[in-house]
Amino acid sequence: MSATRLLILGVMLKRPPIHGYDVRRELEMWGAEQWANIAYGSIYSALNKMAAEGLVEVVGTEENSKHVARTEYAITERGKMEFERLLRDFWWNMKPIVDPFQVALAFMNDLPHDELIAVLRHRARMLQSIVESVEYVSRNKMSNPHTPRHIAENLRLAVSHSETELRWIEEILGKVERGELP
Repeated sequence: MSATRLLILGVMLKRPPIHGYDVRRELEMWGAEQWANIAYGSIYSALNKMAAEGLVEVVGTEENSKHVARTEYAITERGKMEFERLLRDFWWNMKPIVDPFQVALAFMNDLPHDELIAVLRHRARMLQSIVESVEYVSRNKMSNPHTPRHIAENLRLAVSHSETELRWIEEILGKVERGELP
């Protein structure tokens, strides 16, 4: 939740006041789904929770032509302080990333040899697809003049992570195929 909170508060600092839908659109424009574990549907519940905590406040509600109520939020002073705290925490501290794949890797010897090869090949294809997808998204997102230029670095880092894992998978796959592992 704290990464989602940081993203939402950061967007709200740039565009106050703002609707939850506009927060989502901004994060989509940044390609956040490629480099942040954000569920766009959670934006609204996060805004409600942050409003209850006094980090944001409701400044108005309007209905559009489809009779859908849209709530407009603004960040509070307390929210600005929380943004700065989270931002500095994320910059200055290393947080371990718990990857379920690494947990499964600890038990690679419990899979049948053929299945292990199949799943490694499948993961390699998925990683290749991610690399191609993020590169495509990056080109499209960065062609939009409203996308902050530094967002390209988030996308580039996401590609680098996937490419690194892909190289590692290819090495492990070779070891498994040669009978060196597990």
